[in-house]
Amino acid sequence: MTMTLERPSAIRPDTARMNPVQQSTRDAVDELYAGDTVTAFRAIDAATADPTESVREWELTDEQRQVWEAGYMVGFQMAAPALMAEVASLRARLEQAEHDADRYYAEMCRRPAPAEPDRPTFAEISRTRGEDDRAARHEATMDRMFPQYAGARA
Repeated sequence: MTMTLERPSAIRPDTARMNPVQQSTRDAVDELYAGDTVTAFRAIDAATADPTESVREWELTDEQRQVWEAGYMVGFQMAAPALMAEVASLRARLEQAEHDADRYYAEMCRRPAPAEPDRPTFAEISRTRGEDDRAARHEATMDRMFPQYAGARA
């Protein structure tokens, strides 16, 4: 038996019911091979649109609802392994990100603040300029604002 890329142009009526490919999908593929890719992709999107988008569950009869729910459950069960694998992957990534965040935070808190350069204070600059009263006022203000450092000047 040889395989070809060609397909018969006419669909036999007895195989049309068993063929899962809709005629609109076939037309879209034909359009793609004709060269107009934009129109072809739009036609493929329209032909392969999710049929559940137009279904309103409250409008179904009891028999239709049973079929709908059975199909939903079968589809969910078929997708469950892939969904569970994705959840496990995302959970592992989240745990790694949280571990990294904790590690970065601990490292940030572990490091001491960089030492400030040894510069003269405003009071020392004022004394150098000969403004001793201004220096005394500044030191008194700093001692009031920060009593825990009062008298800690070198």
